Amino acid sequence: MKKRLTAERRNEIAQLLLRNGNMKAGDLARKFDVSTETIRKDLIYLEEQGIARKSYGGAIASTELAERPVALKQMERMDVKTAIANRAIQLIPEKGVIILDAGSTTYALAKLLTLRDDLTIFTNSLIALNLLSDSSNQVFALGGRIRESSKGTIGAWAIHALCSLHADIAFLGTDGFKDLSGPSSASYEESELKQVMIAHSEKTVILCDNTKLCTNSLFQFCGWDEIYALITDRPKTRESARLIENINKKTNVFLSE
Repeated sequence: MKKRLTAERRNEIAQLLLRNGNMKAGDLARKFDVSTETIRKDLIYLEEQGIARKSYGGAIASTELAERPVALKQMERMDVKTAIANRAIQLIPEKGVIILDAGSTTYALAKLLTLRDDLTIFTNSLIALNLLSDSSNQVFALGGRIRESSKGTIGAWAIHALCSLHADIAFLGTDGFKDLSGPSSASYEESELKQVMIAHSEKTVILCDNTKLCTNSLFQFCGWDEIYALITDRPKTRESARLIENINKKTNVFLSE
């Protein structure tokens, strides 16, 4: 029981760090009703996992795990994300039913989908909905609570809607997978939603630029053997190239031009 409680406390501390950016050891000790020495051990463990970095009197979230708003992400590497989207749209069948996840690279795909008029699109992305609402496709919003950072809906309403459909293909984003056996998300609720998207799609495709080959996030939402394909741009380092080679043993990897 003690181990289970320790794991639960550390998981909650990790989420607090990701949400707030930093936490004081004393505040954490009071919140969980444990000693500061216990919290110190928790923070050492989280630092070893790459989730936190110790600071004076507490800890801050690892910079590679800290989630940035999608509004900032969609302005970065726009040409690369457009090339990834161009490769992704080739996988969509005529009159296809697709699920589009919230994220900056999936938003690049949404831009291209406005040129189609034969699709049925389900999405939890508010910015994609705003864009696609002017297209000739049938577009459905997945309801739920809105996460400010991703501008995506999450929660039971969105999950319930997904459970009532079956799509030809789902396009999902990720926050990284450097040291993991599959793609991950910084949010547990978004991770949970992605799992349902995968379960209710014939195929699932992960879209990301190669910076995600160098980062990790907290919640892995599937293994590569559950994915039809990963679409990314060419890796820039030997380590990233080896990672792509290993992923390609478990699923398709398509590199954009």
